[in-house]
Amino acid sequence: MKNWLDRTPRTARDLLYLIAAAAVIWLVVGALPGTAGGFAAVLGALSPFAGGIALAYVLDIPTRFYAEKLFRGKRAPAIVLAYLTFIVVLAAVIGLILPQLVQSISTFVNALPGYLDSAAASLGALLKRFNADTDLTATLTANLENSGERFQETAANMMSTVAGAAAAGAAGAAGRVLDAFVSLAASIYLLAEKEPLLKACRALLRALFPPHAAAGVLSVFQLANRTFSGYIGGQLLDALLVGIETFIAMLILRLNYAPMIAVLVAVTNIIPIAGPYIGAIPSALLLLLSGEPLQALIFCILILVVQQVDGNFIAPRILGGATGISGLWVLVAIIVGGGLFGIVGMVVGVPVMAVLAALLKQAVGAGLTARGLDPATGGESPLPDPDADEA
Repeated sequence: MKNWLDRTPRTARDLLYLIAAAAVIWLVVGALPGTAGGFAAVLGALSPFAGGIALAYVLDIPTRFYAEKLFRGKRAPAIVLAYLTFIVVLAAVIGLILPQLVQSISTFVNALPGYLDSAAASLGALLKRFNADTDLTATLTANLENSGERFQETAANMMSTVAGAAAAGAAGAAGRVLDAFVSLAASIYLLAEKEPLLKACRALLRALFPPHAAAGVLSVFQLANRTFSGYIGGQLLDALLVGIETFIAMLILRLNYAPMIAVLVAVTNIIPIAGPYIGAIPSALLLLLSGEPLQALIFCILILVVQQVDGNFIAPRILGGATGISGLWVLVAIIVGGGLFGIVGMVVGVPVMAVLAALLKQAVGAGLTARGLDPATGGESPLPDPDADEA
């Protein structure tokens, strides 16, 4: 084949082969956009099943817990209890938190002009006290006083736009509801048929690859599953606990917008390292703009206390050694994952980095052992001689 490719075409048959090969390459290149579009369409059609896989993977964590602790290894009642837990949590979010969240946002929007007027008056008094330029003072205070009305007008326009989009997208909403039901049904089937599906996948893997390669691939998937399930399950539970702690503490301290801020803190807490600050900064600004600087200060102290308690006592017990990587690599995983895939990448990047780090550690250990070096010392000393130990 190499000689045939290297030789110069001399006969008519060689020229025909060359023209035919060029035509095939041209057709393949021209068909790539259509093929990519068709592949994207197939992925779009399968997106509900992707949601079902994600839901089944998350709900498999409480399913295994319930089966082990409550039902002596039986998965059927554990699956039912896991879905009941999911429905109860979802109903609690929708029925208890969402109305208070909407009320908090509405109260803040209506009260914002008054907050800005107070801020304008305070700023004007401060500038006059320090003999600032009166024209500058008047401009700043006028902008602050008018910004409240502009914000309300913008909010009203946004609400009307959202209402119009909701009315126009009723069919799309119905499609999304159908997709949600498909995802739910797919997750139920996947959880119920987990063992037969895994057995079939293992059999297919052993049929396609040699035994050594198949065992290696299976070990990689087992490592990834342990890392992802331990990390994601722990992060979700930790975020829920942090949200509940923040909500209860804000109610005790009588801070404003407790439901809205608690939900924001809980959701952003799923993101490691940066998540608590991502949620705390806008929450503190919200309290500050509401004309309650003391509440903003109290909230900052509160969130520091909650994060210290969570980081030193709660999270280590929940997450344990789920990742096994240092804070530097966690930060790298967050930056790279967030840059490539947004918020989802920031959450999933950490367990992905943990799996890659574990595989790299195994590869380095195998390489050092093959060269007669001790992996426990990083290759700085040779492996101990077993014959010397026996002697």
